[in-house]
Amino acid sequence: MPFMNKTILSSLIALLPFFSACEKMADVGSPSIYSKGSLSFSYPGNWYVESEEKFGGPNDDSSLISLQSPGNANVMICFYDFEDDETLMEFATELSRDMASEIEDTIPLSKVGKIEFSKVTREGVSGPIEGLSNKIPLVFLGQKVPQVLEYFTLKKQSKTVFIVCQSSEEDLEKTEPAFKQIVETFELK
Repeated sequence: MPFMNKTILSSLIALLPFFSACEKMADVGSPSIYSKGSLSFSYPGNWYVESEEKFGGPNDDSSLISLQSPGNANVMICFYDFEDDETLMEFATELSRDMASEIEDTIPLSKVGKIEFSKVTREGVSGPIEGLSNKIPLVFLGQKVPQVLEYFTLKKQSKTVFIVCQSSEEDLEKTEPAFKQIVETFELK
């Protein structure tokens, strides 16, 4: 998993300097559909697929998909074409710790406070999806600019998906509908 976490980390951190610049309300009323291979979900019409990166071998469709809002929120979907034993808490803890360390190392005059998780539940197409949420208490140039991350996982037929949603806390009312739409419509076939 080091490749995946490093790639996710780089994508999330690249957006942090912009924090909450000009976020627009997620257009969940005009959804776009993503359907490739084992993955299917809806996402807001004003969001876009920023990148799709396959990292598996010839018979392995493992990939990383990045969705971007019109502002700075994003969703990273880590699809493993195999069953992964890593728990959601392990995945979220490792990614959060790596992200906090990377932020402090790469963004001058930044400081990340204590990271704590709470449980979150979404109603998926095949029942409830349990997830984790955390607020990264980021301070930049003396200003608090907390970032909210939500983590979800689905496992089915020897396949595993981790979904990571990221937004500034200030923009959450505009981005949370997107997160719900993506997670609640997500299907692992």
